[in-house]
Amino acid sequence: MIYPSFEHFYLETRDAVFRAVVLATRRPDRAEEAVAEAYARALERWTHVANHQNPTGWVARTAINQFVSGWRTWRRESREAGDVVAVPDESRSLDPFLLRQLWRLPRRQREVIALRVLLDLDTHDTAETLGIAEGTVGVHLKRALDSLRHSLTGTDFEETVR
Repeated sequence: MIYPSFEHFYLETRDAVFRAVVLATRRPDRAEEAVAEAYARALERWTHVANHQNPTGWVARTAINQFVSGWRTWRRESREAGDVVAVPDESRSLDPFLLRQLWRLPRRQREVIALRVLLDLDTHDTAETLGIAEGTVGVHLKRALDSLRHSLTGTDFEETVR
């Protein structure tokens, strides 16, 4: 999609990118920071990003990279705190139960689900964004969906639905 301005791009994509990064990183607090930084970088390079094959994928990958870059620092800051599993603001979130199931997936599977399902990128763009082969995207997607299918048809899910 071609966006007439950065403002339009930001307003159209920010919530989806935030959800994708939260899913991939499991850290809503840090995802917010990473997404903000990614959009700031996109604004600085708007001419380049606007002409990119997939501007939304560019921002999502930049945000995930930003998260990974800060991970070592954040890990030292919060060694005692453990893993954050707070569910983000409801207006920008997935279903809390589903989000927890997604967070149990390995990192690469979460990233593939975030890009393929939440951001609706095709296999080629997902592979390019993550720096992996297209076949690997399919493998991770299948494994993630199989894991989700198994966990969502288990006793916990059936009792939650009843």
